[in-house]
Amino acid sequence: MLRMIFIQLWNERKTNVLIYLELAIVSVFLWYAADALFVNYKSYSRPLGFDISHVYYVELATVPQNSADYDTSAVHNQCGGADFLTLRDRLAHHPKVEDVCFTSHVHFHYRFNNRFASFRQDSLIRNGYVRYVDPSYFRVFKVKAADGGPSDKLEQALRKNEVVITSTVADYFFGNASKAQNREIQITDQGAQDSVFYRIGAVSEPQRYSEFHEYSCAYYKPIGSDEAFRQSSVQVVNGLRLFIRVKPDADNGHFVADFTREMSQQLRLGNIYLKDVVPMSYYRDEMLRSWVDNIRMYFSGILFFLLNVFLGIIGTFWFRTQQRSAEIGLRMAMGASRRNIFCHLFAEGFVLLGVAFVPAVFIFANLMYLEVTEQSEMQIPMLGRLLCGMGITLGMIGIMVAVGIGFPAYRAMRLQPADTLHDE
Repeated sequence: MLRMIFIQLWNERKTNVLIYLELAIVSVFLWYAADALFVNYKSYSRPLGFDISHVYYVELATVPQNSADYDTSAVHNQCGGADFLTLRDRLAHHPKVEDVCFTSHVHFHYRFNNRFASFRQDSLIRNGYVRYVDPSYFRVFKVKAADGGPSDKLEQALRKNEVVITSTVADYFFGNASKAQNREIQITDQGAQDSVFYRIGAVSEPQRYSEFHEYSCAYYKPIGSDEAFRQSSVQVVNGLRLFIRVKPDADNGHFVADFTREMSQQLRLGNIYLKDVVPMSYYRDEMLRSWVDNIRMYFSGILFFLLNVFLGIIGTFWFRTQQRSAEIGLRMAMGASRRNIFCHLFAEGFVLLGVAFVPAVFIFANLMYLEVTEQSEMQIPMLGRLLCGMGITLGMIGIMVAVGIGFPAYRAMRLQPADTLHDE
């Protein structure tokens, strides 16, 4: 039957050329969109290296010095850092709070607040980030050790005034996390004149900036001791970021309103006051907005192309069915069953799709080779990416072809041979 279908399609090549070109062109564009979605999905599905679920940013602010409410007493002005630590302890004892931590303003997930650093080991050099955190940070954001263990080793390293590097740094400079343990690495922080040799106390799991970023090099260093903060001025609060992890059973839609109303007075001490409580999911959504918009655009493009395929297929095969009614009636009169007529028309559509899809494969493979397609920092095997895109595209167009042919083929199957031949 396939040989007869090929002969028939060749004999009707002038009438099939438009649907052939439509299928070939739409396959390329649809493949491009499907490939972009595949790349974004692969990037999105990888582990982040931290967890922001049930985590909130507690934004504290300081009273301006020119304000009438500004407390000029030394205990709140010159040693306002002690007030900050008191507020941290109050949050830690709240019944709905599981844990609390603070970082410097140069480390805030999903906010592009960074300080860069250069890592050196012999002749190897990599750029990355420096992150000032207190040891509780690893518990609040549930950062695991490189071996998948709990964050205890990471916290102990910071308490011993050692640094914690990510697995990306360990793999690049030492081969793996176990070889990096207790070794020294040379790091130059942004703005520093000289490099410093740091002892690696622990290695964390690999981390990346967001769901659509590659794993990056970074290291964590202690933000400072409580004793040092107690002697600092109130202005130090402007450079700190306070985070809490809420117990899962207490985190609900009205948590922020209830927590703010309950803690406004308790978090007012000296010249420090509670300004806002914001879920980390808010910052995540804001940062990923552009990527989400691109994904929506690709989905819209896919729907548009599929609609074109559907309308083109159903229109073409409806017209061809009407034009070939005599042929269909003759086939049925010669003994062809209704099922054979239905299968024959279906086979024609899929053979036409297969013929049109062959040049689409070469075109898209060439586009991928020329790096015209969606770019990603993640290393994805080209062959696997090509085959996956081909499967997704062929599957979606195949469904539209089946839907587009289904109704005309059903109508052809219901034709009465005697009536058809009589009309002819």
